[in-house]
Amino acid sequence: MIDAKVIVIDDNAAVLKAMSMVLKGAFAKVVTVEDPQLIPALIAAGDVDAVLLDMNFGAGKLDGKDGLFWLERIKQRSALECPPAVVLITAFGDVPLAVDSLKQGADDFVQKPWNNERLIQSLTSAIEKRREAMARRTAAQAADDMGVARSYIRSLVKRYSSNYFRPEPEVTDEAMALLLAMACDGEFGRLEETIERTILLSSHKVWTDEVIVPAEKDSKRSTLTLEEMELQFIRTAWDDSDHNLTSVAQRLGVSRQTLYNKLKKYGIY
Repeated sequence: MIDAKVIVIDDNAAVLKAMSMVLKGAFAKVVTVEDPQLIPALIAAGDVDAVLLDMNFGAGKLDGKDGLFWLERIKQRSALECPPAVVLITAFGDVPLAVDSLKQGADDFVQKPWNNERLIQSLTSAIEKRREAMARRTAAQAADDMGVARSYIRSLVKRYSSNYFRPEPEVTDEAMALLLAMACDGEFGRLEETIERTILLSSHKVWTDEVIVPAEKDSKRSTLTLEEMELQFIRTAWDDSDHNLTSVAQRLGVSRQTLYNKLKKYGIY
């Protein structure tokens, strides 16, 4: 059994009952509903892995527009960063429309009457594809966060070098890793004090991990979370660069799209 939550939406009670019997042996949680109007509330928490969605709701409706409407609501118009996978349930005459819907974001379609194994495999593949996308997104976000943290560290090194009239040192990968570890642990007060101490107490032009002079873990300086540090750094760079996206992105070491997303996230842009 796959640890996943699947929602089945069809206005035919018999179809829901049959699909529930089939899917509950394959997925940890299966929810069946007849009214597609419930979709926004059902997926809002972000814990739904896949939606199995009929293309027509209501007597006499055969054009598939309902399915396409709700497909867009799920994939394009929800507030979720990674919306659930959507597999469409189609009647024979809807197959050309269902094929076209793949271009509009659907992950797959299953034709009525369905084959149980094909149905389970379609949902399983869609869920796996979504989880791979989520993993890539998480990795990319982590890389972006590290990029901002690196730029923040370099800005501190530059600031304290200037404050104490010292030449700005080169920071090796090993030394940067040591400083980044403090950032990842949320020890930004300690990070800042460490950089200041190393500037003052070391005359090395190249910082290795052995050159770094760590501050005590109970540094009394104010601490920031990674988000607070990122917001502070982005806001400063944004103001210093006269609100130029390209210039700020280069300074932070991130892409223009990543910067734009972060500006929107923090309500700066």
